[in-house]
Amino acid sequence: MSKNNPTALILAAGKGTRMKSALPKVLHSLLGKPLLRHVIDLLDNIGVNDIIVVVGHGAQMVKSEFSNDDCEFVIQEEQLGTGHAVMCAEQSLKKREGDLLILCGDTPLFTHKTLTRFIREHQDANNELSILSAAFSDPTGYGRILRDEHRDFLGIVEEKDATNEQRSIQEVNTGVYLVKIPLLCQLITKLSCNNAQGEFYLTDTVELARQKGHKVGAFCLATEEEALGVNSRSQLADAEAILLNRIRSRHMDRGVTLSMPSTIYIEDTVSIDNDVTICPNCILAGQTVIGQGAKIGAFSYLENADIPSGANVPPYTQVINGKYLK
Repeated sequence: MSKNNPTALILAAGKGTRMKSALPKVLHSLLGKPLLRHVIDLLDNIGVNDIIVVVGHGAQMVKSEFSNDDCEFVIQEEQLGTGHAVMCAEQSLKKREGDLLILCGDTPLFTHKTLTRFIREHQDANNELSILSAAFSDPTGYGRILRDEHRDFLGIVEEKDATNEQRSIQEVNTGVYLVKIPLLCQLITKLSCNNAQGEFYLTDTVELARQKGHKVGAFCLATEEEALGVNSRSQLADAEAILLNRIRSRHMDRGVTLSMPSTIYIEDTVSIDNDVTICPNCILAGQTVIGQGAKIGAFSYLENADIPSGANVPPYTQVINGKYLK
């Protein structure tokens, strides 16, 4: 990423009612890290370091969890929609220039490749506002991307406001935007809550921008897998399965043997050298490091363990924080 890196605004104020938990949704753990941590880490990996986080439900808990991060927090006292969340950050945004990358704190599956390409396409097109979209086999619940017969972008319609014909559209809004900050600050003053939900939709800024002649576009770059939002325990499990498959594939591509890989749990903080063999039903967590040529026996649990090169770890071994427990 270049010096033109955008500022990021993460929307993380939701209660997460479907999680049925006192814990704010963005603090629920996914492979050993809170959901919000996955989003912040991804931004850091693509070189986006100026981050504003909109918090609401459990705000103090979220701020405490991320107190060591160089993030600015703003409060959304009432959750009145995505547009309202951006309104709450208006004073912080007015201090900044350039592009703003807006994304949600409960979407941990976007990849480095997709976000960097989205930013590049937005900048190359000289757009003032861009939407990251994805093609879904089942688009139920998502806002639809509207295009004309030439495939030029027309707008977004939320499902509850869509016609039956529009609901058949499979290209959906992922909730990720890039927009010029001064333009966004103008647009959010024009938002209305006159819709089926009685909320301020961030998507309405898209139509407002088009009406005023600003250059707006949508880029269908994300996969359905990446765009998955976590709104329930079931979706959290789905996200875990996706991330685990990515991690396993990455290690195998680097020369690690995973025997019955679907049974092996590996957090993305684990470091494994080549020619290592991991037997079935192992759990590898935390800052575990496994040296070249080691073999980890079946049903072993390693958390913050340092396994030397060539070691033969017996089945059912437990190592936590460097201590062998069994």
